[in-house]
Parts: sequence; structure tokens; C-alpha cells
Amino acid sequence: MVSAVQVWNPDDWEAFALSLLQNRHGVLSVHKIPAAHKSDFGIDYYCTDPAVAYQCYAVQEPVDIVVRADRQKRKITTDVGKLIANASEVSKLFLGSTIRHWVLLAPLHDSKDVNLHCSNKTIEVRQQGHSHLDACFEIGVHDQGSFAPEAVAAGIAGLATVALNVPHPTTEEVGRWEAGSRNLLVNATTKLSKRTGEGKVQEAVAEAVRSFLHCNATLDALRSGSPDLHERVMSAVSGRRRRLTLAGPQGGPAPGAILNTEIDSLIAAIKSAAPNLSDDNAEQIAFGTISEWIMRCPLDFPQNAS
Repeated sequence: MVSAVQVWNPDDWEAFALSLLQNRHGVLSVHKIPAAHKSDFGIDYYCTDPAVAYQCYAVQEPVDIVVRADRQKRKITTDVGKLIANASEVSKLFLGSTIRHWVLLAPLHDSKDVNLHCSNKTIEVRQQGHSHLDACFEIGVHDQGSFAPEAVAAGIAGLATVALNVPHPTTEEVGRWEAGSRNLLVNATTKLSKRTGEGKVQEAVAEAVRSFLHCNATLDALRSGSPDLHERVMSAVSGRRRRLTLAGPQGGPAPGAILNTEIDSLIAAIKSAAPNLSDDNAEQIAFGTISEWIMRCPLDFPQNAS
């Protein structure tokens, strides 16, 4: 199974996190600390009731689990240190109430080492006896899975750009798919030979297979992370397919002209339906969908077209 990671820049993640927290606590209960003026005190957002502080942090993806966990642990150590060092100012923010929770808010939490680090830091900080922290003060980590699916979907829908980093299929994944899809490979070979000729058709077929599998992985990731966005993309794809089935391909008669026209038209339809989907993801979906149409129909090219 090919896994996908949403690519976040810090500003987008912070804005998305605000949407999640407002859904959790209420719009009037979540306060932001602008980091641009002097210091953020190890806090991006906070609520005085309940007494909880949140720090947003998006690791630059893609990285593996170990690297992600190490960076999250370093962030926790650094920013809890700021929370302690700025005790007087932080106490004023919370109107004199002691802070009960400090939470690192990350796009993805997938290592128990981060949980253990939170526990160790919690014990350490409690033993220090800081007056602005509750005796039961606790450090934790939350990710998108900590929030209701409808809150996540609403937050993603409001983003300027949704970008998924989806690994290309491995040689082994391609091989397994090809072993069970001989009829589709024959279709692709027959059709694409009209564009490339016999000498280069296998290269074109291999690219079509990779694009098809990459597209499927991208759509799976989109379905999991943003069902509404996935539905809009699939509606656009279905609309283009219906037109192709009824009216035939555009841009002919040469196969290359047909392919370029159909790809460009599908990308435009996807972007129109899902304008906040990244250009790269829209192209991945379009290339893979066109590849599937070649393998399964309805897309074909005139014989001996020049």
C-alpha cells in the first residue's frame, strides 16, 4: 500500500489548526499569540477555560517515522522551555489560572517515542514546581486524528492549497499489478502503438501503468483526508468520461493531439471542481485517469492517424 503525506507549510498548518481548535473549543474561546512580536512563549493558541496551551508544528515532509519523531521531540523540549522561561507573561495570559495542558499540534503523530518523551518531560516539569503550571500539568501531542472527521474536512476545505506528497509506485508494486492485468496491458499496447510506433510503445505503456497506480494512491489519500474534495474531483472525472463516451475524443486526428487535449481538459475540469487542490496533484490524477481510460476504454485513437 502506497502511503501519502499531506505537505504543509507552517502558515497553512497554523491556519488549519486554528479551524480545528475553534471546532473543539468554540470560536470565542481560542486565542492566538502572534509570534512576529518578540516571542510566542512556546504557545501559538491558548484557551483560558480549559487552561490549555497549543503549539503548532509541521515537520517538513516527506521524512521517515524516526526523523519525524526526533524533530517533534526537539520541538517539545524547546517550546516547553519557553513556556517555563516566560512564566510571568504566560501567567498573565491565563488570567492567573494555572495551565493544565500543553499540547504539540502536529499533522501526523505516529511514534510512541513522542508519547514517552511527553511523559518524561511532564514528570520533569512537575518536579520543578512552577507556580504558573498546575500540579497535574501534562504535556501531550495531538494530530488530525484527534479531531472529528467533519472538523478536519471543513478545515481542509478552507485551505488555499491542499497538497499531497504521494510516493511513486515501486518496481515490485508495478510488477504485481502487471501480473494480474494482462488484458489491460494488451489494450494499452495496442492503443499507444498508434502514437509511438512499435519501437517505443513499451516505454509508453510502462509510464501509463505508473501514472495509473500513482493516481489511485493519490485518490485514496484524498478520500481519507478530505472526502468532500475527493467527491468533487471524482464528479469532475465522471463528467469528462461521460462526454468522452458520448462525443468521442477532442483534439484529433493525431493521437498526440488527442492525448494533450484530453489531459488539459481533464486538468481544467479537476481544478475547476477543486480549486484548492495543488497543480501537481491535479496533474497526477489527470495523467492516471487518462491512462486508465486507455487501458479500459473509452479512449482510443484513429488507426494510421498522422
